[in-house]
Amino acid sequence: MKKILTIAIAGALVINTGCNKLLDEDVRSQISNLYLNTPAGLEDGVKASYSYLRSFYGTQSGGWMTVYGTDEYQNGNADVTFANYTANLNPSSGITTGIWNSMYGGINTCNAVIEAAPTITGMDEKLKNMRVAETRFLRAQYYFILVQQFGPLHITLKPTSDASNAATRSPIADVYKVIVDDLTFAIANLPPTTGDYGRITIPAAKHMLAKVYLTRAGGTAKQPTDYDNAATLAKDVIQTGGYKLLDDFSELFAQPSKPNAETMLACQYSTNIQSSPGNLGNPGGGANVTCFGFCTGYEGYPGMQRDLANGRPFAHFRPTTYMINLYDKALDTRWEKSFKNTWLCNKPGTYTINGKSVTLKLKDTALVVLDREITTEERNARVYTIITPSQYGPGIWPMNQKFQDSLRAAVNNSIGVKDFPIYRLGETYLIAAEALLMSNKAAEAVSYINTLRRRSARPGATPAETEANKLAMEVKAADLNIDFILDERARELSGEFMRWTDLVRTGKLLERVDKYNPVAKLLIKPYHVLRPIPQTQIDRTLGGKEKFPQNDGY
Repeated sequence: MKKILTIAIAGALVINTGCNKLLDEDVRSQISNLYLNTPAGLEDGVKASYSYLRSFYGTQSGGWMTVYGTDEYQNGNADVTFANYTANLNPSSGITTGIWNSMYGGINTCNAVIEAAPTITGMDEKLKNMRVAETRFLRAQYYFILVQQFGPLHITLKPTSDASNAATRSPIADVYKVIVDDLTFAIANLPPTTGDYGRITIPAAKHMLAKVYLTRAGGTAKQPTDYDNAATLAKDVIQTGGYKLLDDFSELFAQPSKPNAETMLACQYSTNIQSSPGNLGNPGGGANVTCFGFCTGYEGYPGMQRDLANGRPFAHFRPTTYMINLYDKALDTRWEKSFKNTWLCNKPGTYTINGKSVTLKLKDTALVVLDREITTEERNARVYTIITPSQYGPGIWPMNQKFQDSLRAAVNNSIGVKDFPIYRLGETYLIAAEALLMSNKAAEAVSYINTLRRRSARPGATPAETEANKLAMEVKAADLNIDFILDERARELSGEFMRWTDLVRTGKLLERVDKYNPVAKLLIKPYHVLRPIPQTQIDRTLGGKEKFPQNDGY
């Protein structure tokens, strides 16, 4: 569904919409609730329900709440609040408040569609149930984001059109029941495939439900069957879902964004943005700004200037030494397909480099950021700038290039247009492996790990060499433990807005931050496994903190 626009509900249903395949635009605004009670209105309401994905995936807020403060990334050149767990990570945070409000806005939109659907006439019942299933999936998605970040939540399954100050925090177990019920309905009523790119299908819903069970299994609401259920669903998606691992890992992040055989759900962006453009300080809007957050400061070095292809360097997310050294670079191509460390000259001229005059031509190597130290002799032998680990910063280090976006309108344009992957089959293999491992089935789990690792083995000069590399990438069942699974998730999914919740889910956040993040370890506390409830939510709730208590530590 290309592309999804914006909705808000406040008395009347406010919709900017119009998306289908590669779209016939039909933009509406200030549409009454009467319109929602028509087949066309329901279709537009469902499309609008998707738009809240853009409030999290691809935004600065989503990135700061999932990438920062982990074993993978530390602060580069940005506010240190979420990266270092400072005192500004408090109930007044605009980042957490923005996500809280946006997710509840999405839930309210979904509720309005779900409530309207039964009264609509003149619409095929199977199609109607399918649209409701999409919307219930999305409601589950928004609750899932919230419960992982904030814990116990206010549950609302009816639309709110007027101001209300009544709210309570329901137990985490009750939130997960809503999520599981919604996804169960979605699986029963969604189609297995779609010709309308971006719409949710059964495999995406099964993948999400597997992840929900896996997440619940690591928390206080865990059920005895959670790991078994997660494994069963993940294996079913792998075996019957119709998706497959791409042969080339880098194709997952190719531009222009397009459907591929591995991605089950992506948050879609477009060069034709009808909603308000997002920016790095705004959790909503219609722009994927992840490209700026990861982009490192290449400009200003000899032979380099800012350009569209290399990106606009905000340099927020600096990979930790752990992240950079995690790959077997001789065998695992995910290193160079995930991280960029070489920039080619885009500003020809004569420069002084390493104490000597060097003339750089267009597309000559101009800047290389190494993952190791080198001798003075090695450095002097090069005719380009070299940065080694002891020289990282300010703003320069190997750059996660998954989100590099060269199709923006201009060099300094802040509207990113690249789709953001949410659920893909590579993670399904990791979910299956983890769930099986936690069920004491390491011998079965290792096959899913090895399939994923073989995909990224470096090709050899001959088929025999290629096969030898694939075999060298394999591990044994005895090698598997939860730390290995987390390492493999880092190699496969680095930067994809999952790491903080992965570490919380597995009970490893404090341990691995202490081990691998030299800055965040200084202030992180046990209570940081949850975010602060926005103070505005507590203040506007009847009964205040007595009825809507703050999370411990805040």
